[in-house]
Amino acid sequence: MSDAEVPLTLESALLESDFMGATGTAFILRDAIGRVVDCNARAERLFESTREDLMSDDPLRITWNPVHEDGTNFTLEELPSVAALRTGDPIYGVIQGIQLPNGEQRWFTVNAYPVIRNGEVRGVLLAYLDATERVRRGHVVSMLLDLNRLRTEVVSEADALRHLCTSLVATGQFALVWVGVAQEGPEYRVDIVESAGDQTYISENMVSWSSSRSNGLGPVGTAIRSSATIVTNDLITAAQMGPWRERVVRHGLRSSVSIPFRPSGKRAVLAVYSRHSNAFDDLTVSGLENIAHEVERVIAHGTSAYELAAALSGTLAALARITEARDPYTAGHQSRVGSLAATIAHRLDLDDELVERIREAGAVHDVGKVALSSEILIKPSRLTDLEYRMVQRHSLIGYQILSTASLPWPIPEVALQHHERLNGSGYPNALAGDDIILPARIVAVADVVEAMSNHRPYRPAKGVEQALEFVTSNAGTLFDAEVVRHCRQLFEDGFEFDPHQPGSIFTI
Repeated sequence: MSDAEVPLTLESALLESDFMGATGTAFILRDAIGRVVDCNARAERLFESTREDLMSDDPLRITWNPVHEDGTNFTLEELPSVAALRTGDPIYGVIQGIQLPNGEQRWFTVNAYPVIRNGEVRGVLLAYLDATERVRRGHVVSMLLDLNRLRTEVVSEADALRHLCTSLVATGQFALVWVGVAQEGPEYRVDIVESAGDQTYISENMVSWSSSRSNGLGPVGTAIRSSATIVTNDLITAAQMGPWRERVVRHGLRSSVSIPFRPSGKRAVLAVYSRHSNAFDDLTVSGLENIAHEVERVIAHGTSAYELAAALSGTLAALARITEARDPYTAGHQSRVGSLAATIAHRLDLDDELVERIREAGAVHDVGKVALSSEILIKPSRLTDLEYRMVQRHSLIGYQILSTASLPWPIPEVALQHHERLNGSGYPNALAGDDIILPARIVAVADVVEAMSNHRPYRPAKGVEQALEFVTSNAGTLFDAEVVRHCRQLFEDGFEFDPHQPGSIFTI
């Protein structure tokens, strides 16, 4: 049989094509005792190391000192390579934070595939996919949601600023956070009024905001004078860090952001430091700016019912924007679902407060998708069974995110139940009938109608009429019949989706 007659197989295609060189996945092959024996070009680029450097890695050392998403270190037994070698079973979806040689921390989804020959585990193939954007989005979501406690617990400006600092250190995993207030006078002093984290870095008269003093020319002084956020992604090499260079090296600080804001109308700065270089990308900076301005509002207006409602609405809009910014095909989807769901709820004669909660719940019902990779969200073809199971997890993840923040009923519950169906065929818990709360049954119908009406990467738009026919034909089996009736009547009465429906005030 000639070479041309030999049938192609997936295995031969992988070997004969340039897949290993061209793929965006970094592959590292370790032998049975953990030594690196091979890698692809992507691994060299991703880990900023040569093949020789990677192969010289000590198998007994925990490579790159990886950390979990909560910042805790991996033990040797927790490493995917060690677990796969020990059990002979593949390990999927482990999230690791790894510090690169330049000091930057990147996040990866790690899969480990044992290599088995003649029934014996001979090595392990590790696949690393960059998950940095997704994990950082998760951290921004957590920081935003932690503001909820601020609105209910704060009784003074000092409380608000203290909560801000401690929250960012704990939730954002930053090394140091402090708030400085600019003082008028010949020294243009910046008084540090609250701080958290590595406070031994702080010293008296450490910074000023005078342009004629050396300690006023750094990021903090510049931010106060210019009223502009200053990002310094390499504190060690930045020219303006001269007076503090030795100090940042001693304390292991690598990057910072200085954000001007005005608590109680005073000129102030929020200074945030990381032990990793390039820690402050546009997403993280935008999130921190919104948090600082939200603290301004809490301090200025206290915790009146009106301000609490306005603040909650702002946070939910920010969450919606974070979710949808990753998927251009669904931009505005959640806010349109929220609008339709609220209009249906009003037709059902629910009280005004519950109608508003349903609108808010619809506006964040897909927040759990922050845990999904962008490749899955915008995949132009049908999902595999594994990918579909991963997508289904967004309901549970959304519930966990929203319930942790103590958001009011039924916002977390709608995130959990909006894919449940009356006949028990939905997910994640196969609930049926009245076990599904009414707000979730309303959002379920609004979600399907909006989604079917608009374009998705895997199919063209079906249009409102076809969407209404679908929910009508399944009324009483998949969907609440009364909700469907009112939904259909709304469109017959002239309801239209607003194509310019804003997702949020949050800028990314």
